[in-house]
Amino acid sequence: MKGKGKIQQQTTVSAHTMEVIKKSFVSTLKWLEFYIEKSGYSGNWQRQIPEQVERQDLNDQPSEIKKFMETSLLALDGVIDDKPDFVLENLQEQFYSWLDKSGIRIDNCSEELVECLVNIYKVLINDGKEFVERVDREASEDIAKMTPEERREKFYKTFTLAQKLMDSAEARKKSLEGKTYKDVDTKNKFSGNPDQGKKLFDQIRNRHSANFSGIDFDKVVEGLKADPKNYWRLDEVPTEINNFSGAVKKQEWLLIRWDARENDFDQEGKLNFNNNPLYRWESFNVCQRFEIKKFLEISVEYLTNEEIKWVVEEVKENLGVWRVGIDKGQTYLIHNSAQGKDKKEWGTLIHSQQNFSEVEWAEINGILGRINYIKQNTRLEKNIVVFDSENGKYYEADDYFVHNEWKSTNRAGCLIFNSNAMFRAKDLTEAEQKEVGYKLETSHQVQNQNRPSGGKGGFGGWGSSIIFTSVSVVSLIGLAFTR
Repeated sequence: MKGKGKIQQQTTVSAHTMEVIKKSFVSTLKWLEFYIEKSGYSGNWQRQIPEQVERQDLNDQPSEIKKFMETSLLALDGVIDDKPDFVLENLQEQFYSWLDKSGIRIDNCSEELVECLVNIYKVLINDGKEFVERVDREASEDIAKMTPEERREKFYKTFTLAQKLMDSAEARKKSLEGKTYKDVDTKNKFSGNPDQGKKLFDQIRNRHSANFSGIDFDKVVEGLKADPKNYWRLDEVPTEINNFSGAVKKQEWLLIRWDARENDFDQEGKLNFNNNPLYRWESFNVCQRFEIKKFLEISVEYLTNEEIKWVVEEVKENLGVWRVGIDKGQTYLIHNSAQGKDKKEWGTLIHSQQNFSEVEWAEINGILGRINYIKQNTRLEKNIVVFDSENGKYYEADDYFVHNEWKSTNRAGCLIFNSNAMFRAKDLTEAEQKEVGYKLETSHQVQNQNRPSGGKGGFGGWGSSIIFTSVSVVSLIGLAFTR
């Protein structure tokens, strides 16, 4: 059943698809260069794409230009979804080459630029889910703020532009019929060294991770509990303003110490959090939020509707500390530390199913159910070659969690693929791998491997289905004109 033989699945990408991918990628970098130029980047950076952005309707606000770059990146994420590895690897090489020659260096890279680079990287390794959800949510919020007249006007302009683009794209698609990616020039046009660019990006990414994890929030909570209650408060305050008009652009819930500088905004109108005792409510985990609310004697379950979304993400990152329980006919998501006696646990350590949307609850229930299913009903088969009887193809040796009762093999001794009875180990998230005790020899990256990825619907019965979140069409359309 195990073996070293490999018969790779040949995936054909059409010439038109490859051309769209190439244009989306270059467009993203073009907007990024425009953002760098307008953001007043202090380093000795170098433009590498000769075609510049020409939009008369744009102002010079870096934050607005950054949103256009994110829109372009969102489009790229859509067109490279489910594409084979060689497509992603080609784009990654070009990205690293561009970065090496860009002149960007770790010591003069702003936090906003770091965020842009990290988001591009995540999209290029098919790990852009968090980025897509955030952009989609912001677009939905922008649309909700519009008047009916503004919406009608924007939608009309968007659909008019979209129709023109589709007509042009359709003509180009017909001219490329019958051709494959081999008929499209995909050579790296950037002169930088991709290996050097990758080393530089790893340094930038490590800095990004350090900055986001640099605050010890347990110590923040300890400091809070050591102070009088009137030294701290939880409040919704402006975190981004229009420096010209003073109008509030964004408000967030913060934990605020008495000596915080609440009016310390930078030149882009963003509140300064550096060395300033202001802490985003979303940055605390549920146990820390419980302690804070208990100390400040706050009885309301949720300060913001966003809190339930934070819980969903925390469940996905910390699977081993959550369970689903039923009490008096009601279903709850329960943290293992909950005692069920303190009212402050409600909205922090205990959450009623009714507080989640159907999609959110299905995702939580699906993840926890899948993990329990793998633990209780499967065995780990390492380095096995899999045969797909439906298309007659073999897939290179890989690690799978296989249902204990599934033992079917073909004449070559390869395990026959069954999407309801098999989970490819690499398809699990890092948190899921950790929970089931699986360790990769190399760092895990969520990429399309051009082979079966079973088990997304197989727990508690091999045919159960799991509902996953998706970006709303309305929000995607809205991106085109709110950005």
